[in-house]
Amino acid sequence: MARPCSICNHSERLEIDRLLLSGEPYRNIAERFKLSIGSISRHREAHIGTDLRDVREAKEQAREEALAQIKSDELEAIKEEISTEAADSMAVRLETCASFLDQLRAVRDRAANLLDRAESSQDMKAAGTFLKELREQIRLMAELEGKISQQPQVTIINNPEWIELRTVIIQALDDFPEAKKAVVRAIHK
Repeated sequence: MARPCSICNHSERLEIDRLLLSGEPYRNIAERFKLSIGSISRHREAHIGTDLRDVREAKEQAREEALAQIKSDELEAIKEEISTEAADSMAVRLETCASFLDQLRAVRDRAANLLDRAESSQDMKAAGTFLKELREQIRLMAELEGKISQQPQVTIINNPEWIELRTVIIQALDDFPEAKKAVVRAIHK
C-alpha cells in the first residue's frame, strides 16, 4: 500500500501548493517547510496536476452548458419572432405574386433572411437547414429559367445492348474490310 502524501497532510498545504503554482523553486519550498525535493515533485505531479485537470474539466463543462442554454434561448426567441402573423403575411405575399418564379423569389428571400438570423445567433444547425433550403431554391430557379437541366443523360458506351449491337455490326462488315475500318474509326471518335 502506498504511503500517504506528506504534503497533502501538511498543515500548510495551501501555501505549498500556491508556491508550486507560482513557479517557486522546489529547493526554496523544501528548505522553508522542511520537506524533501522528491516529495514536492511527487506531490506536484500526482496531486496538483490532477486537481487542476478536474477544475479545468468542470469549468469547460459549465461553459458548454451555458453556451447550450444561450443558444436554446436565442432559438426560442427567433421562433417566437416568427409568429403566425409573420407566416400569414408570407402566405399573403405568395398569393399576390404574378408567377411561380415571383413566388420562388419571395421564398428564397425569406430563406436568406432566416439564414442570416440563424448565423447571427450562432445556431449552426438551423443555419445548415436554411442554407440547404436556399441552395434548393437557387437550383430550382436556375432550372425554371433554363440555366440548368434536370434531364437525365444517357451514356450508351457501356450499355450491354450497345456493346452487343456494335459487335454484330462489326462482324457483319467482315467481308467489307474498308467499310469495317471506317465504321470502327467512326465508333471510336
